[in-house]
Amino acid sequence: MINGTIFKQTLRSNVKLWLMFTIVLSILQVVMIAVFDASTLENVGGLVEGTPLAGLLAQTTLLSMLASTFYSIHGVIFPIIFIIMTANSLIASQVDRGSMAYLLSTPTKRSTIIMTQAIYLIMALIVMFLIETVAGIVSIQVFQSDTDIVVSDFVMLNLGLLLLMFAISGISFFFSSYCNLTKNSLAFGAGIPIAFFLFHLLSTVDQSLDVLNYFTINALFDTTAILEGENYWWKLSVLLGIGIVLYIASLEVFKRKDLPL
Repeated sequence: MINGTIFKQTLRSNVKLWLMFTIVLSILQVVMIAVFDASTLENVGGLVEGTPLAGLLAQTTLLSMLASTFYSIHGVIFPIIFIIMTANSLIASQVDRGSMAYLLSTPTKRSTIIMTQAIYLIMALIVMFLIETVAGIVSIQVFQSDTDIVVSDFVMLNLGLLLLMFAISGISFFFSSYCNLTKNSLAFGAGIPIAFFLFHLLSTVDQSLDVLNYFTINALFDTTAILEGENYWWKLSVLLGIGIVLYIASLEVFKRKDLPL
């Protein structure tokens, strides 16, 4: 079901973009881990003792800081941009440019083409977050060796982020498979993930906007539940299910739709 030649060509065409985002994501997390200083927070907390800020600083740990910054903003928006650009280039852009017609003129089946492209995008995300996770664990050992950090929670944060990106990639890949024009693919494949991101971000800024969490799948990546050991597996399972359903739908849509040849 996978064409090795197409996969290698896709890899060569997208490796620079993938490498750039992987390096930026990893470096950003390493820097945030390296600059975290619990003693500095304690000193600042002493200066504002008796205020709500003092209590907040006292509860801030490395993982809670990462959860409210990297795993809510930086670690979400960068992979989303990568997904949008890559998913569109894998199918819709090739249909729009006419290069897909060349592939379809060969004996290669539509199902093989779409499966190959889907496997590339999924593998690209898995390897990206694997590298980022390893870089994070190493930086924790190097820069925060004297800090009590639950590495398993750190790994779960990364797994949760990966599953969120898997679901979002399913959205972008579906519209790339469904649409024949790049502008339409990006309108939905980029618009929906970015709207989800903004809804979740706004809900964390103002409690009165918590209702927005009902309109975004990003809320299923519950960093607070992961760090506090609450029941979060069902939410991650939903993200996994969303991704699987959308990739299957992408396969069926691409196999059946009319293509400009």
